[in-house]
Amino acid sequence: MIRQWLLRWAIPKTLTLVRRYRPFSSSSSGGGVVMKRVTRANFESALEGLRARVQGADFVAIDLEMTGVTSAPWRECFEFDRADVRYLKVKDSAEKFAVVQIGVCPFRWDPSRGSFLAYPHNFFIFPRKELPFDGPSHEFLCQTTSMNFLAKYQFDFNTCIHEGISYLSRVQEAEALNKLSSAYENELTNSINTSGENLEIPIVSTADLLFTERIKNKFHEWRNRITESSCAECYVKEKTEHVMTQFQTIFFKMRPAVTLNGFNSHQMKLIQLVLRKHFKDLVFIHAQGEEVMLERKVVYTDSEEDKALLMREVLEDLHRSKEARVRSAVGFRHVIDFLVSEQKLIVGHNCLLDIAHVYSKFFGPLPSSMMEFALSIHENFPNIVDTKHLLNSSYVLQYLMKKNSKSLSSAFSLLCPEASSDSPKSAHSYVKFEVQTDETGLSNWTSGAKHEAGL
Repeated sequence: MIRQWLLRWAIPKTLTLVRRYRPFSSSSSGGGVVMKRVTRANFESALEGLRARVQGADFVAIDLEMTGVTSAPWRECFEFDRADVRYLKVKDSAEKFAVVQIGVCPFRWDPSRGSFLAYPHNFFIFPRKELPFDGPSHEFLCQTTSMNFLAKYQFDFNTCIHEGISYLSRVQEAEALNKLSSAYENELTNSINTSGENLEIPIVSTADLLFTERIKNKFHEWRNRITESSCAECYVKEKTEHVMTQFQTIFFKMRPAVTLNGFNSHQMKLIQLVLRKHFKDLVFIHAQGEEVMLERKVVYTDSEEDKALLMREVLEDLHRSKEARVRSAVGFRHVIDFLVSEQKLIVGHNCLLDIAHVYSKFFGPLPSSMMEFALSIHENFPNIVDTKHLLNSSYVLQYLMKKNSKSLSSAFSLLCPEASSDSPKSAHSYVKFEVQTDETGLSNWTSGAKHEAGL
């Protein structure tokens, strides 16, 4: 009886620390809770669904699973650590270990049901190289106790590595855009057919001499066919005469062109030298094809103005392709960006390390000082509630939890006995929630254990 009274007295006082408090009331059946499992395969669709859930949410809970916590015994956090010392320890951990799973769960209060509706999403993430110039492969530490913990609760390492969603931080995205821009501009510069140049073709061997003469003759024949007849007639004639596939006429930007296939890099250089020396109206370009790789084409232009216009059009295409490619590589950070833009209340449990990982993985290198870190986090996430801090702020709850256990599972057993398998179902539940699923089928939904990131 005294225990029940203490709970009724302590819980409202604790919850009033949350600015947008609405009384928890509720229902939850025992057993596993269904959550949405998100990998690379269904990330785009899940992201769109999550946007709507977050926009209508009263608060969003987050949780991370990592490959380790401390890189050395002396880097463990202790109660007597100064705030700046503890931050440096957390910074070291966030920089050295990887995040393999992130749970994002929007909660919405439904007055008609008298409960919170939860929409748990469990994202597998893995830092793979998505861009060709993304620097060396990612490296991170693994702590045996953490890996054993994940394995104990059936963490799917294969799904994480093979299907985990990659990501770029804001700093990495900016660097990638700059590198892509420089790379494409260099390609375009090299591909421009500068009519003022009169370069000698370096003849390395007899094979090179024969190749350049053959290519020169082929381009002469191809250009003559284009200028002496309509492009359509030329295209039909080539199809009828079975002209070699390396010189079939196509249309690029409403201009006659050929796609160069089957040539090695040395031959490509010889082709460019032939064009520069003998063909002022033929332009060698790198154009975005249907696949990720660039296609090499030779395009006919009828004037210097037309040539300049063509190069501008190619540059615009490559710029759009560049942005789309980087956007795809940004990956899971789109979720973080959306949470930042919505400015929702973020709820976590003992989440300082989680927030440090979010900063390190999705914003950029962690600041050297605690104050700079705190200011940046407050700017991006102005409203954060740590449930462990709430538990520590209530002496009554500490007493009821025996003071030696501040884990989320212990709080769950105390506050949600009906939903906890460790407590009798006859106990009264003070917190009620209902987990919602969509209609996309059960293949993307899985029953989660209490520790999983999605919960």
